[in-house]
Amino acid sequence: MTDRPRALIILVAVFLLGGIVGVAASYFLLKDSATARVQPFVGNMPQMRGPGRPKVSELLELTPEQEVRFREIMEESRRKLAELQKEQLPKIEAIRKETNRKISEILNEDQRKKFESFTKEWESRRERMEKGKMPNFPPPPPR
Repeated sequence: MTDRPRALIILVAVFLLGGIVGVAASYFLLKDSATARVQPFVGNMPQMRGPGRPKVSELLELTPEQEVRFREIMEESRRKLAELQKEQLPKIEAIRKETNRKISEILNEDQRKKFESFTKEWESRRERMEKGKMPNFPPPPPR
């Protein structure tokens, strides 16, 4: 093998190895910082079930009697919150519509079209969420 092809192969290998090391280092360095940014919001919320998250009753090691009472309390709370949401929804909707109207008034025609498109898309997502169809959010970062 002559020196020129050998040098070219070594150069390509060095760049590939550098790229691989860079990607690996970025992954390991950034995954912890992404988790740290999210952790204060979700890290201490055992009621939010998900992969690897215990139920509150398991976390607290409730007795069977306590668990029955716990479920009753949570169901009562859910009913009350649903009633409150139902009562307040018309007021919330009125404020939201008024806000959108006021924003629309300050926009030029092109901006208004974009804003209307944005609000329609947002409404569509909101309706899907209310019907239990979650929008396509990206998966959570690995732990």
